[in-house]
Amino acid sequence: MKFVALAVLLSSAVALADEPADVVNYRVKQGDSIDLVAAEFYGDHARTATFIVDENKWKTYRKLNPGERIRIPVTREITTSRGDDLPALAKQYLGDSNRAAFLAQYNGMQVSDIPAAGIVLRLPFRVTHVAQTTESLAAISQFYFGDNKQVEMLRTYNNLGDKTAIEKGDSIVVPVMTIHVHPERLPAAEPEALARQKAHALANEDAAAALPAARISALQGNYADVAKSLADFGKKLEFLDEPLFGQIGMLLGKALVAGGDKAGAVAIYQQVLSRESHRELSSYYESPTVLDAWRAAKGHVTGE
Repeated sequence: MKFVALAVLLSSAVALADEPADVVNYRVKQGDSIDLVAAEFYGDHARTATFIVDENKWKTYRKLNPGERIRIPVTREITTSRGDDLPALAKQYLGDSNRAAFLAQYNGMQVSDIPAAGIVLRLPFRVTHVAQTTESLAAISQFYFGDNKQVEMLRTYNNLGDKTAIEKGDSIVVPVMTIHVHPERLPAAEPEALARQKAHALANEDAAAALPAARISALQGNYADVAKSLADFGKKLEFLDEPLFGQIGMLLGKALVAGGDKAGAVAIYQQVLSRESHRELSSYYESPTVLDAWRAAKGHVTGE
């Protein structure tokens, strides 16, 4: 199918992705056009006005009337909870755990990263393309991205194997990784998500302030002071970013062991290992009681 024919089918061939389909209502101002509104939301990106045309179910571009309300598709922000990983989030919000690589890329992360609770992640901007006739992936790539270099990305995102085209009536999701909606144009976060974001910020601020003194106390063998200064973080570890998460967790675990609370230490070490499964302790540098608690948490010990 030729590119021109694909463009003619635009209004019926493109629908906003429904996983999730987030929009904001916008009141048109004097002098607004579809292109200007698209630029206000998405920046200077080609083809973005198309998304507004389709979301409002217009058959083609039209003049905007001051005062009317129109629907603008936007990216979505999500706030992480304890235990979230990117494959699980990709399955929940993008429909497939295999799309974790796209979620990672969009947020400057690695697929293997386990994010702290309370951080904000953006979902890639997506549209769903429905074929009105047999359409090549190269033509679809050309339309959305201005070149045919995204064919492999479309295959990967949609689990198409070695397909080079889709048939009439078939649909694929097109992630537009270059689009980031201006932050001030994003929908407001829910109160519970805002509470997690605040808890994340405060926990990291408090941990950064408490860590230096706790390290000094540990070097001096004064684990009673370590336990005292880090006591509150047993309930806040999930909100800490790296490297604070691992540093605070390991110090607190050792302090609990020193205080005779093996069960408490095991619980802390289990939290550490839930995000740092690669972490190991050495039998040459740690005390037998610390190693005992570490093993009970299913942690690996080297040198044995």
